[in-house]
Amino acid sequence: MNVLLYRRSVRLKSGAGELIRAQGAALRTHGHRVLVGGERGLLDFRLRTRLPVRRMTPERAAAFASDADWVVADHDLRVPNADVAFVHNLMSEANQHLRREEAEAEAAHEAEYFRALAPRTRVVANSGLVARALTARLGVDPARVDVLHPGYDAARFSSARAAALRPRARAALGFAEAAPAVGLVTSGDFEKRGLDVFLEAAAAIAEAVPASRFLIAGGSRLPSSAAAHPLLASGRAVYRPKTRDPERWFAALDLFLYPARFEEYGLVVAEALACGLPVLTSRRVGAAECFPPVYERWLLDAPVGSELAAGAIALLRDAQARAALGRAGESHIRQHDRTAYCEASVELLARPKR
Repeated sequence: MNVLLYRRSVRLKSGAGELIRAQGAALRTHGHRVLVGGERGLLDFRLRTRLPVRRMTPERAAAFASDADWVVADHDLRVPNADVAFVHNLMSEANQHLRREEAEAEAAHEAEYFRALAPRTRVVANSGLVARALTARLGVDPARVDVLHPGYDAARFSSARAAALRPRARAALGFAEAAPAVGLVTSGDFEKRGLDVFLEAAAAIAEAVPASRFLIAGGSRLPSSAAAHPLLASGRAVYRPKTRDPERWFAALDLFLYPARFEEYGLVVAEALACGLPVLTSRRVGAAECFPPVYERWLLDAPVGSELAAGAIALLRDAQARAALGRAGESHIRQHDRTAYCEASVELLARPKR
């Protein structure tokens, strides 16, 4: 099988870029020929993955999709005649919670893309949350949608590795070992990921649990409004830019808060669970579908700062409940590791062309 994996930007700092790398490696392991097509980040992708790349426009990728000898996976919603369309982001739904004017054009593009979708194209949603939005908001037939939760890297994210990394990580942040540490780790886009909600919750937690400390990790810099927050000014909260090794920051934490206003999946949530961290978030985050039943009482309907704070305070005061959530989450998320995701992707791509 010849497979083209297409995305205009294949930079490995993005979650989609990492998943394309993993899919490509899995396809090669199964003996298939792989080509990665795009317009940006190709040289670095080639050097880091050893996968063959080719600069191409969406129109050129569409020509591959018309070739019976090729299977095309569109990771960018730009090739409507692709064999499989992987949906990583869905502005049509995200914009219902964020209301960004600049996102309106992308939402309009999504509507046009799914109107033009070839009858044979399978659609892969990265969560049930996205699958339902595709049907309700964009009219996609649910019979043609598969849900594949993106897989985390089990070699990097585990409780055993977190325990080994923890002493140096906390020392690097200046956190005393006895200080309860609460954090938000994200790739960026602090508005979407609810940084203001996190800081609202953190302020309430700090008042109730005076020994607590806070970490914000992600992006290239904090918004000025957040940088001036009293918790950061006092040193009780620290900021670190995005790095290639977020696992060390998970290792430093006792509790992970993810107050995203909307998140199609949220790989950091799965990574935190894999590290044995208890997580507080809401049903607006696709990865919440991967929580075990014991999380039901802790899962919010929407990211509300006061409610996140109440849950965090209760867990910081109850080490047994915190440990139980950590164990259950780590055990349950194993079925969603990268190996499982890649095997399911390969199986889907290998279905006969129609």
